[in-house]
Amino acid sequence: MKHYPEIDYFGDYWGLPIIAFEKIDGSNLRFEYSQKRGFYKSGTRNMMIDQYTLPFGFGVPMFLKKYAEPLTEIFKSKTYRNVLSFVCFAELYGTKSEFGQHAFFDDDFDIALFDIFEYKKGLMPPRQFVKDFQGVGIPRIVYEGNLNKEFVQRVRKNEFGLKEGVVCKGLIPNRKGDNLYYCKIKTDEWFERLRTKRPDLYKEEVNQHHLEQNMMSFIQKGI
Repeated sequence: MKHYPEIDYFGDYWGLPIIAFEKIDGSNLRFEYSQKRGFYKSGTRNMMIDQYTLPFGFGVPMFLKKYAEPLTEIFKSKTYRNVLSFVCFAELYGTKSEFGQHAFFDDDFDIALFDIFEYKKGLMPPRQFVKDFQGVGIPRIVYEGNLNKEFVQRVRKNEFGLKEGVVCKGLIPNRKGDNLYYCKIKTDEWFERLRTKRPDLYKEEVNQHHLEQNMMSFIQKGI
């Protein structure tokens, strides 16, 4: 089953038109649908699961209860009925979830569809995703416009009331067709909480995503 790609921090595509979605602080689950079998496979980011798998298995019936009927109706519509299969990516989160950690036995949980992979087509373009799936429940759209310094600063200062940050999605035109561009921006408040509560994860986050280099490029370009 298709894995969701790692998303890096904002980088070189300044001025690119984007849609910025609220980034939910939870754990990634994935669900595969085929036109013949319906929803028949599920997993976390790294392993297959079913409803009995601890600790994330309870997210399977939660997703199906919330999304199976409306998504099946869309997937069987004229627009999508010739696509053989889809992988739906969703974020499982609770009111106490933070840094991907959860209070599994002492919290209220929800799940949110945030992206869809179409067989032989790839991840769905952001405007198509919003147009066709906003009605079933997707993360809040925070911003539509160009990726620029002002927007990055507004996210970092948390002017939008975010718990973690945003994921920006856009299209990069080229001669062979548009390529999807994804990047993330997180609030300064989230980084400070991470640095204070989980310094090990903070160091990993900074090193893994080359955050210092991105920030220096952002400052030097002064866009």
